Amino acid sequence: MATIRHIAIFSDNPAKLAQFYVDVYGMKITGENQGDVWITDGYMDVALIMRKTENSPKPGIHHFGFTLEAGEKPAVYEKMKKLNLAPWDPRVENPTVVRPFVEDAGRDPDGNRFDLSTGKREMEVEAAKHRQPETA
Repeated sequence: MATIRHIAIFSDNPAKLAQFYVDVYGMKITGENQGDVWITDGYMDVALIMRKTENSPKPGIHHFGFTLEAGEKPAVYEKMKKLNLAPWDPRVENPTVVRPFVEDAGRDPDGNRFDLSTGKREMEVEAAKHRQPETA
């Protein structure tokens, strides 16, 4: 069964927002990259995403993410396609953004966005794919 494992919040200051959740609720910071910060309570992860341009989504909750078992992924995708709600790869829109919790994205019939993945990818590996080579 799919489980909701993360929520993404856009922010003008993810580091400050993360510190609030750490100080007040005891959450832990699990990663930082490109101004974004990931925090967790040990069960649910929260991606605090930096608004990088004025066209970025307004501060607040943007989407949530489902984690699927690898074996259930084909059936879920087929059901979505039958409803004309086929998933897509959001990384194509901006390939330099590190997205450790997303393989694909989708929308429900009301237009609410969600990510789909079979587990968290290592941020360091993802970030290394996008780093510029160092020059001597």
